[in-house]
Parts: sequence; C-alpha cells; structure tokens
Amino acid sequence: MAEPLRIIGETTEPQQSWEHFLKRRSALEAEMFLEVCNGCDHCGTRCLAGFGVTRPEWEAVQAFLAGQAAPELERIEAQEKELPWPGAEELDARVRYCRFRDMEKNRCSIYPVRPTICRLFGHTEWLPCPIEAVPSYPDGAAALWNAYRTEKRKPWEGWQEKENNASMSNA
Repeated sequence: MAEPLRIIGETTEPQQSWEHFLKRRSALEAEMFLEVCNGCDHCGTRCLAGFGVTRPEWEAVQAFLAGQAAPELERIEAQEKELPWPGAEELDARVRYCRFRDMEKNRCSIYPVRPTICRLFGHTEWLPCPIEAVPSYPDGAAALWNAYRTEKRKPWEGWQEKENNASMSNA
C-alpha cells in the first residue's frame, strides 16, 4: 500500500501531529466569516448524535465539563434529545440530537471546545450555511477535513466506554 502524501511541516509523532492540525484549524477559522454566526443557531439543526471525535477533542470536552456547574450539566443531560425529524413528523421519523445540544436554549453547551466537525458546520461546501448567510468558504476546508479524516475518531460513547474500562481495570 502506498504511503499517504505528507504535508510540508507535518510530523508522524501523534502529539506533534495533533498540535500541527490544531494550528491549521485555527488558521482556517481565521478565514471564516464567523461574524454572521453571532447569535445564530440555524446550524444547530445539524447537531446529531453519533459523530466521531478524536481522543484530544474528547479530552478537551471532558476538561471543559469538569469546570461546569453540576446542575447545569444535569439540566442539559435530562433533556429529551430524540425528537421527530423536522418536516417528517407524519412519518414518525425520529432523530437523535447531540448529547451536548441544549434543546431549551437552542445552543451548543460545549461551544468553546466543540469538535472539528462542529466548527466546519456552515463553513464548507458540503456543510453549507442553512440560511445562506455565509458569503464564501475558506479554500483550505477540504484539505483540513481530509487531514481530520486520517485521525482516529470514535463516537463520544466509544471514548467514554474505553475510559470506563480503563478505570475499572486500574481499580
């Protein structure tokens, strides 16, 4: 099997590779028209459960949650996340929203540390702004997504299960 092409400056060391990826992601975000997103939550209709995140993203969310008030976390966790699919209610089609979606406030409860896929919502050709408020998309979005696809990702529950199993075996 052919070795994948390397990006100049890219390293094969996992931690350095992730740090390099985060720099690329930050540079891409600097090119996004985020000002049109201020106060908007139309992308929130795409916040569905089951998406994959990297271990460092999972850890960042865990650290963020550790600093949040328990009653607020419990309030968000207790919310109904499985709802009728918008526009297909008569078919009894259902959709499960992300565990971190605050359904009452219509916002992301982990927004400052949201994973890469969430950061690309509304700012790429394949995840366009649902209200067409974003005038253009950064050129590097596809390349960033391709780099992200090479990272090991699991759904949230997969990392949580792995962590729980490791904790039990260390007990």
